[in-house]
Amino acid sequence: MDVTNVASADRDESEHPVQVGSPLIADGVESAFDGTTVNAAEVTFRPGERTKFHAHAGVQILYVTGGIGMVGNREEEREVSEGDLVIFESSEEHWHGTSKDADSEFSHVYFLAEPDEGELKIQEAP
Repeated sequence: MDVTNVASADRDESEHPVQVGSPLIADGVESAFDGTTVNAAEVTFRPGERTKFHAHAGVQILYVTGGIGMVGNREEEREVSEGDLVIFESSEEHWHGTSKDADSEFSHVYFLAEPDEGELKIQEAP
């Protein structure tokens, strides 16, 4: 068993390959089992920040913990808020963050389960 108190974990601002704008602020945990890596982190986007289009080799789940944000794939964009659960299927091109005219931060916890050799694929905007 591995128990991590995310609220007391080290808080990092780091450059992230899909981030547009300022570095992500993320707290997280990581675990590996049976050829699958599972990552989880709480991510905060400042007003006007979002990821680039990207796709994961596994399923990504977002649980919105604060603010109002936007999520999208190649077919649609949706506004999300605290308590919403978003699921992106394996290889689904998507993005998440705040709108260009947002006036507050948006936070979500992400859970990502993908093969150990899974590769993040960053896409260009349409």
